[in-house]
Amino acid sequence: MRGEPGQADPAGAGCRADREELSRKLRLTALALGCATNKELCARFATVNPNTAFTAQNAYKWVGGKATPRLSSVYEDWARVLGEDLTASFVAAASFKEFAAAVQERHPLPEAALARLERDRVEGRAVPLDPATPAPEPRTQPLWQSNHLLCGGYLAMSYAWSRAETGNLILGRMEVEARPDGGLDASYTEKLFGRLVPMMGQVSGDGRAAQAVLRCSFSGRLYFLALQVPSPPANLVGGILVGSALHDPNARALAGRMLLVRDRSVGQLSGGLGYLPPDPARLDGEIARLGYADTPERQAASQALIDFLDRAPEVPMHQDVPQEAVLELAIAFDRLEVAAAPPVRIVTSR
Repeated sequence: MRGEPGQADPAGAGCRADREELSRKLRLTALALGCATNKELCARFATVNPNTAFTAQNAYKWVGGKATPRLSSVYEDWARVLGEDLTASFVAAASFKEFAAAVQERHPLPEAALARLERDRVEGRAVPLDPATPAPEPRTQPLWQSNHLLCGGYLAMSYAWSRAETGNLILGRMEVEARPDGGLDASYTEKLFGRLVPMMGQVSGDGRAAQAVLRCSFSGRLYFLALQVPSPPANLVGGILVGSALHDPNARALAGRMLLVRDRSVGQLSGGLGYLPPDPARLDGEIARLGYADTPERQAASQALIDFLDRAPEVPMHQDVPQEAVLELAIAFDRLEVAAAPPVRIVTSR
């Protein structure tokens, strides 16, 4: 991770209509490719990208209409599975009718299959590819854990590991979401080499600390993230990231502090990605995009973030995250006001 310099995901969590549209597209793709189960469809995605995010767990959610992908790489893999002349943006943004027409041009697809998908849509059904795999039974009492305070979107910041970017911050995007079984999934994305580099894994914890092992789809390397579970409202999370630099002739083993600032903006995560000089004014601009109101306290908090990341550990042989320092920063962000959402503009055409 953390390489040399250099598109936001085409879909976020998605509304119900978006989830249903995605489900129909995936089931149509499975029919066109002759895949009878989610496992077979995952295998087709893996043939074009061994590190694809289209895993069995995600396939269950996406094909079942329960969620939409958060990573643009999913649509890139999808386009390659269907045909090299298709683009990720088309797969993500096309209507079902447009998508079906494009698939029919490239793969044999019986009209009866399209009719069945249309009938399912009218009747409001999302039929799983593999009916032999039962969905998790609904809980009478939803499982909640203190670790669920971590759920949400964050702007992640740390000092870059690349020798070419020494002294600069690197800003990434962290998403944490709960699974149906109560566990947590994490996805962390940086912009390196002119492209988005995602890392994904599961989060485990004991209520006070949380850990995740993230696998980088770009390199296949593993990165360990140790976090301190915050108290409500959990606007700031502190931790340590351990791994190795991507752009380094010796693949140095490194560890560094990381801070996560919760996104309070309306809509998809709006924080920037890439390298940034440790300039409080520049960083304050990124914090503003997260939905925090413009106040002197916010500007002071931005300076405190840089000071914390740059602070040398008390014991030189250990890179630690003092709980008191994280708490002090968290309180500073909890005191910040959230900016009012801009008025919704309704545009009509005639």
